[in-house]
Amino acid sequence: MSFFQRYKNVITCILALVIPFFFLRANLKDASQLNPLDKVILTLSTPVQWVVTAAVEAVGTVWTKYIFLVDVAEENERLQFEIQRLRAENNLYLETAQEVRRLRQMLGFSQTFEGGLAAARVVGRGTSEQFRVVRLRLDAGEDTVDKGMPVVTYDGLVGQISRAVGSYSDVLLSVDRKSQVPVVVQRNGAQGILRGSGELDRYTCDVEYLLRSDEVREGDQLFTSGAGGKFPEGILAGEIVSIKRENMGLFQKVVVEPAVNFSRLREVFVITESPEKVEDRKLRNNRKYRSNRKDSTHPKKRVG
Repeated sequence: MSFFQRYKNVITCILALVIPFFFLRANLKDASQLNPLDKVILTLSTPVQWVVTAAVEAVGTVWTKYIFLVDVAEENERLQFEIQRLRAENNLYLETAQEVRRLRQMLGFSQTFEGGLAAARVVGRGTSEQFRVVRLRLDAGEDTVDKGMPVVTYDGLVGQISRAVGSYSDVLLSVDRKSQVPVVVQRNGAQGILRGSGELDRYTCDVEYLLRSDEVREGDQLFTSGAGGKFPEGILAGEIVSIKRENMGLFQKVVVEPAVNFSRLREVFVITESPEKVEDRKLRNNRKYRSNRKDSTHPKKRVG
């Protein structure tokens, strides 16, 4: 075994301590005090220092960018959560604002309508294959409403109660084939019967028994006429969207678009008493009150 192999570890440790010492000593010396050995050491150490410095800077840059990206990812996640929260709040505010608007319009309608009203909320919908509403269910039961009572909103006519069972009731819409409502054209007084077309892909009604001689136009509004006494007079039923006059026959074919959007209904009114009945009841109560007051101020004399 040679001397170097025997003392390899010792020599390696000495060189590992001595060489950096000479490198450090040469780098710390003033330039005017450098000897030839120091200059050789500086010449040899310069490339090594550049490589080490570049490696350290590269590692430092990568580490800094990694830390930065970690921070950015965390900040991005926090901002995404905040965006979702704000969107949810905004949707809630919009829904609340729409509900307040609807309730204000309902309140305005209830204050101007002179008949009896019962407010109800839509709790169920029957839909067609084309996603058109064909039936509504309300949270008003048989103790509040009866079959045949008109159902309206502030926009106009919805339909009528088809049945009331327990705490719920179903609505026959004005676009149903079974629905028949006497109507009048607001502009000229022409009258007919509004019957639902029953189409499953759109909301339309037809006006039956409208004479060919009745001059009507697209855009004319139709209101309930009050004929028959079921539907109070003056409720907006819809608007004429097309007219077809046949060469023969007494009547013309008129298609009407309903006044309400059945897909968006949330709250409705059931007319429990017509304005005429309310007025008659008030007159009877007034006559009864006057009669009772007269009897109290002029008591009958007893016959002795």
